[in-house]
Amino acid sequence: MSIPLLTRRTTICVLSVALVSLAAATPALGSDPADVVRNGANRMLQVLKSGASDAERRATLKEVLNQSFDLQAFGRTVLGRHWKGATPEQQRRFLAALEKAEVAAYADRFKEYSGQTLKVGKTTTNGAVQLVNSEIITPNDPQPVRIVWEVQNGKITDVIVEGVSMAATRRSDFNAYIQKNGLDGLIAELERRTHGS
Repeated sequence: MSIPLLTRRTTICVLSVALVSLAAATPALGSDPADVVRNGANRMLQVLKSGASDAERRATLKEVLNQSFDLQAFGRTVLGRHWKGATPEQQRRFLAALEKAEVAAYADRFKEYSGQTLKVGKTTTNGAVQLVNSEIITPNDPQPVRIVWEVQNGKITDVIVEGVSMAATRRSDFNAYIQKNGLDGLIAELERRTHGS
């Protein structure tokens, strides 16, 4: 059994994360979260139009995902209750495999880009989390897709597409896989899927 591939619903999420994840540098604490999202989208459009090879796009995406996203916090969230029961070695292997899997998923979706643009709206605050509201606009489609970016301490911690959390979706998929195959099985599947990445 393999981990479910990204659902049709999350395809736009992957594209939107790819649009934003290529921000030029780590945002400074106190920087405007809307600018983090806006600048990343502009940078991504440059990369998509540059003619970079798949390998170059993947390398750049990996570098900037680590700068713009809190992958460790995301990893702990998606592993849920299994994180506390994992050994330090399992945690290390899981985070490394998750990073590669996310990079591979986003890089593969670059090919689906067809002129979408990201319109950034207002930012609201929910405790320590800043929520950046935005829309993905697709040419010849009158219905934009609503995206909310959770930003904490200057890094993106979750992406919510039309009310569906990317972290919650991954947690549900991973938990179901672990129930049948164990944590080591999940890690091995993620590593197998991205072998050679």
